[in-house]
Amino acid sequence: MKFPIGQIVEGHANELLGLNTNISERRLEICKKCPIYSSEWGGTCNRKLWLDPETNAVSLKEREGYVQGCGCRLPAKTTLPGAKCVAGKW
Repeated sequence: MKFPIGQIVEGHANELLGLNTNISERRLEICKKCPIYSSEWGGTCNRKLWLDPETNAVSLKEREGYVQGCGCRLPAKTTLPGAKCVAGKW
């Protein structure tokens, strides 16, 4: 899933300005428990990994029923009210 550049900029602006922290904090807590969460860049969804949303099993390659990590910087993405987790966790 690719985000339009405007949404990427908006998410980073929200993060810098401390907007939508009530949404972001709850979402980040969920992200940090996910097996494809990476602490790089302040927290990212690892695009090199695939996740089975039902079992939380992780794969290094595409598999049926698995979703690929989105690669987003999560402190920014989680501030966007309309953003969605690729695994459907929020």
